[in-house]
Amino acid sequence: MACNENVIKNIANEIARNCHAQNNISVDTEFVIYLIDLLLLNPKYGKLFSKTIRRNNLEFFVSECISLLTKCETSINTLKMQFTMQTNYDKLQSLIDKHLDSINNCLRPLVAEIVDEDPEDDAAFKKLFRKMSIYVILSSGLGNPGNIGTLKEGMAALESVFSLDDLKVFISLPRSEKLVQLNELMQVASGVRLFNRDCKKGGEGIPDLPFNLVDAGKACLSSLSNSLIAVMQRVNTLTTAISDTISIQDETGNVIIDLPPNSLTEADYKQIFELLSFNRQYEVYIRKLLNDVETLVEGGSQQVERFRVALEELHSAVKYKAAVPIVTVFPLFSKVWQVWRCMQNIMYLVATVNRLMGALAVIQDQMKLPYPILQNMLRGRSVVTDQDRASRLSVEERLSLGSIKNYVAYSDSMSSIKDKHIQFLGFCAVCLSVGALVPSNMKLGLIRCEGGRYGFCTVKMAARFSRDPRRYINEVLEYARNNPHLINLLSIAPAVHKVRDVDRLVTRVEPKTKVSDKDIQTETHPVDSYIEKNYTWDLWEWKRRACQWANIVKCQTHSTQTNYSHMRSEIHCQTVEPRHKCLQTKQDCGVNTNPNEVFLWGLRGQLGYGQHPMQLKETDSEKKKAQVINVCTWPCNLGDDNTN
Repeated sequence: MACNENVIKNIANEIARNCHAQNNISVDTEFVIYLIDLLLLNPKYGKLFSKTIRRNNLEFFVSECISLLTKCETSINTLKMQFTMQTNYDKLQSLIDKHLDSINNCLRPLVAEIVDEDPEDDAAFKKLFRKMSIYVILSSGLGNPGNIGTLKEGMAALESVFSLDDLKVFISLPRSEKLVQLNELMQVASGVRLFNRDCKKGGEGIPDLPFNLVDAGKACLSSLSNSLIAVMQRVNTLTTAISDTISIQDETGNVIIDLPPNSLTEADYKQIFELLSFNRQYEVYIRKLLNDVETLVEGGSQQVERFRVALEELHSAVKYKAAVPIVTVFPLFSKVWQVWRCMQNIMYLVATVNRLMGALAVIQDQMKLPYPILQNMLRGRSVVTDQDRASRLSVEERLSLGSIKNYVAYSDSMSSIKDKHIQFLGFCAVCLSVGALVPSNMKLGLIRCEGGRYGFCTVKMAARFSRDPRRYINEVLEYARNNPHLINLLSIAPAVHKVRDVDRLVTRVEPKTKVSDKDIQTETHPVDSYIEKNYTWDLWEWKRRACQWANIVKCQTHSTQTNYSHMRSEIHCQTVEPRHKCLQTKQDCGVNTNPNEVFLWGLRGQLGYGQHPMQLKETDSEKKKAQVINVCTWPCNLGDDNTN
């Protein structure tokens, strides 16, 4: 691969500069390197730099990284949490070794001055002795040599076990022996100071480490327990919201998200999946820290007891004695100091856990749950814990498990998902195909495949997985390399690295289209309607059609005989003979309307206000005879008009 360590570092620096210049966002370069290493596991980005680095590919990759970093999505916060843990936490003994190495590196210039110095007069000897006292105080961590009282006490303790005559012998020793003796002097002098502190005759600047250690351990345990309770409440809520929406198709075996008939969309479920991944990662780290702190508190209690026993042994050795042989008392002083150093290391680890908890809590506070979406998903259901979910197993389901291939029955040793052979951190291997972190039901048992064991949340998913386990494992790997925050969460980095050159791990099976021959009856009395297919409201469309029709008028069609006209072949077409079907068609009907029954008299050729309506239909059923009218029944204005 063309991307070596220096190239990746240069790309990370360019991404960090662009983020700050374009979006005013400060990004840690080391975190960008961590993100780039995960993205290069995806062949979409990894093959951009497989042979040579081109500028257009580099610009595309940089733009993709900037878009990921500036969106501030939940997945980025999950990656930040992983990066924080990987860079600041390790095995307990490794942390202690790094801490002691850092102390030695800080004191290395002072040690070099002590070992390489060759004093000639008494003033130079006293100066060297003072430097050795400062080294003993700094290396032991028992106070600050800048304090005069602490320095005098340290010099007195060193002088009680190392005189000026011994200093002259010390100068004549080889360099390697000087380093060994200097370390022994530090242990013995520190033990003397601790003994004096216990005797209430000194101990200035020395903290009450046994009490502080027990108190700090209890406080750290309490804080971690509260954090674990809070994160488990969120995890149970999110898991309950999505546990019933993951289904598998019987025909194709595709894992799908069964969207309910409401306003929820697939994007809402993807958001919940990412939030669940974040909280699961936080839960994993809190549980790891909690286990380590429990070990530290137990070890701290043992070291406190050992320190008490060592002091009692030292008191009994020097009690009622004016002088004690060096061979007897020096090992006791060294033992007291070694126990104290163990307590210091445990205190440093507890402080490291507290500091790391604060850093993780800052990231955790940025994540807020979308309660309206969760309420729509829950639809009134109660929140179910992981323990309650594992207890739901019927007798029929237990009996159906025996027919599954490579099935491993449930046992008491499977009650925990900490077994290193259980893949995907104990989550359902089928649900992970769409990114849903649904915990497996250990009482269902496991399925063996290629040296690993996989758990499932339902019997149906276990049975489907047993048919083609490689397919679903590849689907998980495909989803993980497109969502890099899941790679370290599920501990599948080596598996993803093996398939980094494979473009497509899974080919999704599409369901077959079903065709059926059916007779359909039309409506009995359909509503008459007519839709003009060529209608358009656009004036420019009519103009375009007018131009097209005008051009067609000028066109003509003609044929020409060529030399190859006789080279024709028959074409066979398969036809379908018409079928006889009886269908009900539309029917025309006529309806008689009501005739006009009123006549308005005087509308034409009549002046004045003599217009009036006349009934054209007789109300009586019998036909009346003609009658002679002697008196006008309507007020006539003709006489008045003539008079006027």
